[in-house]
Amino acid sequence: MSRVILCSGKRAGEPFVMKASGRKVYTVEELCYCLYDELETLDEEVLSQKLADFMGFGLGLAERASELTKLIEDGADLKSRLVVVLCSGDLYTAEEIKDICDEFEKNLNMAPLVRAKKIADRHLSEGKFKRALAEYREILSSENIGELTDNEHSTVLHNCGVIRMRLGYPEEAASLFLRAYAHSDEEATVKCYLMSLKLLNDEDRYIKEAMRLFDNGDMLKELENEISTTVERFEESGGLDNAERLKTLLEENRLGEFDRLAHEMIGELKASYRNDIENED
Repeated sequence: MSRVILCSGKRAGEPFVMKASGRKVYTVEELCYCLYDELETLDEEVLSQKLADFMGFGLGLAERASELTKLIEDGADLKSRLVVVLCSGDLYTAEEIKDICDEFEKNLNMAPLVRAKKIADRHLSEGKFKRALAEYREILSSENIGELTDNEHSTVLHNCGVIRMRLGYPEEAASLFLRAYAHSDEEATVKCYLMSLKLLNDEDRYIKEAMRLFDNGDMLKELENEISTTVERFEESGGLDNAERLKTLLEENRLGEFDRLAHEMIGELKASYRNDIENED
C-alpha cells in the first residue's frame, strides 16, 4: 500500500494527536495513514467523539463526522467506526480498506496479552524504550501470562534483557536472557546471555555456561570469536563508559540528557544485533 501521499483536503489549524505515537495529524490523508500505521493500538479512546469533532471542525468533513458521531452514540463496534474514517479520504481504495479492517479485526480478537506484546514491540521499534520496558514488565507480571506462546514469552524476556544490558545492568540482563532461553532455545538469546557474562568479566561462569549450552567444540569456538568481536565493538563504542554516565545523569535527575543518551545506546545495540542476525542468514 505504499504510495506518495498527496494531501488535497483541508489542513486543520490544531492537530489530532495519535494516542500511541504522539504524532500530530493535520489532514485527512495523514489521519488515515496514521490509523493504519498504528492499527494495533486503536481503541475506544482513539475512535472517539474527539476524533469525530476533529474531522468535523478541524478537517471540514461535517457529514463524515456526523456519521461517526451517530455510530459512537449507537455503540457501534470499532471496525465500523474505522471504516467511516478511512472512507473520508482518498488514500486507500475500497479493497485496501477492507484488508485494513480485516487486519484490525484480527487484532481485536487477539488474546489481551498477545495484543499488549504487539503494542510493546511497536514502542520498542519506535525507540520508546522506557515505555516498552514498562509494558513488557506488566506483561510478565500478569496472571494471564499463559496467553503467550513460549516463543512470545521468550521474546518479551529477551527484549527486556537487551534494554537492561544497554542501560548498564548486565547481571539483570543475563538473568533475563537465561529465562528467555528456557522458553525458546534461540541461539541469538544464548549469545546475548553469554555476552552479558563477558561484560560482567565473569570468565569462570562464562566458560561453564558456554560449555553447558554449546557442547560442540567448533560451534563453541565460533561463538567465542563472535561474542568477543561484539563485546569489543561494544566497549570501543563507549558502551561501558556510557552506562556509568547514564547512572550519573539519573542520580542528578538530568532526565532529558538521560533519555537522549539511552536512546543512542540502545539504537546502537539494536543495529549491532540486527547486523549479527543478518550475517547469520
